[in-house]
Amino acid sequence: MELRKRLRQAAVADKYSFHMPGHKGRFPALFGNYDTTEIPGLDNLHCPEDVLCRAQERVAGIYQAARTYFLVNGSSVGIMSAITALTRAGDGVLAARNCHKSVLAGLIHSGAMPVWIEQTLCPRLRHWLPPSPAAVKELIAKHAIKAAIFTNPDYYGLTPDIAALAQVCREAGIAVIVDEAHGAHLQWGQAIGLPQSAVAAAGCDVIVQSPHKTLPALTQAAWMHITDLALGEKLQETLNLFHTTSPSYLLLSSLEYAACWANSHGAAMLRRLKILADMLYLRCKQLNLDFPATLPYRDWTKFLLPNRRGLEGLLRSQGMFPELIQGDKVLFMLTMADALVPQGIAALYRLLPLIAALPARPEEEILPPPLPKQEISPREAWARPGKKVPIAKAKGQISRQVLAPYPPGTMVVAPGQRLEQEHIDYLHKLHARKVIPQWLEVI
Repeated sequence: MELRKRLRQAAVADKYSFHMPGHKGRFPALFGNYDTTEIPGLDNLHCPEDVLCRAQERVAGIYQAARTYFLVNGSSVGIMSAITALTRAGDGVLAARNCHKSVLAGLIHSGAMPVWIEQTLCPRLRHWLPPSPAAVKELIAKHAIKAAIFTNPDYYGLTPDIAALAQVCREAGIAVIVDEAHGAHLQWGQAIGLPQSAVAAAGCDVIVQSPHKTLPALTQAAWMHITDLALGEKLQETLNLFHTTSPSYLLLSSLEYAACWANSHGAAMLRRLKILADMLYLRCKQLNLDFPATLPYRDWTKFLLPNRRGLEGLLRSQGMFPELIQGDKVLFMLTMADALVPQGIAALYRLLPLIAALPARPEEEILPPPLPKQEISPREAWARPGKKVPIAKAKGQISRQVLAPYPPGTMVVAPGQRLEQEHIDYLHKLHARKVIPQWLEVI
């Protein structure tokens, strides 16, 4: 019972939660004696015809999707299934270099060849800006592309012009998959400055969301929307290959709960949350703590602070645990739960002057080099025998592994990429900060 004991200890320590899951322990109605299996009357997720079928239809209606599929293996299983269902070996797939590692898993399964979008780095945020429609159009003109996958929003809240990207792809006959794992809440927030959800953008075929990240759903609970019923049979077939055969009914029931609760209360809760968030952003501006929160297409529920010396210890002393402390950034995730129980935001607001008084944390700026050349497909690299070598000896070698440290799980090195000296230098710096191990698997 050690795990249970640890969970109880963490719950006591974590008084002000600014990390996933979205429910933050504030929704007791989620829990109860509901952890069961596919007994009569409870349907079957792999072939839903009864109560699960109706629950999925209810969520599809809320999001105005043609069909919705419940996922109990997180958004990752949706991304892998979508890529596998829509592409074949050798097909070109457009993807951004900061995509989630589940994209690489999907490419390995399908055998498709990635066509990487080289993104622009935001110098202040030290983070990749979303791909532009012009860059995507240029790549489509140069390569045979079967599908494209975009992230909306990314881990730090940056979003592309998803409607424009979808239109460019639609004109070229390219299927569009959207990793909207961090955007299940966007549905209720456009009126108060949140970016557009891909579900509402014409031309997006498959949209995968993780309500457990931003809505009151349990961890791992996710869903996948499609906008064309013609895709349904193939996607269900592929999902059944990847999905666990023992889906948790706690997760499934939390999905229905999250959608119905957000449909009833989401708009009001986000309006309340916007007032609270604006107070944080204004106070940060007064204290010179602000990151570039006014970037276009930014999800303001991803609240960023610059890292300072002693900041992690200060936060822990207050029982406050952010989503991420890494390098020069600290990420706090604000959800509807913070509007429902606002004491956490109030505590963070009171702490801001103390944070501003902490000494700066100067660090060497680590800027990623251009992407390594994709010599062979991820599947081909993955299928070959590999050997582990120190980073220093990986120059000129082709990577066999997916290197995507979590959080946030975005790609650093993909299978099939050839590493040159500039990439080795970059990996050494990441290892020095204990972001990645000192070994790489190459072929």
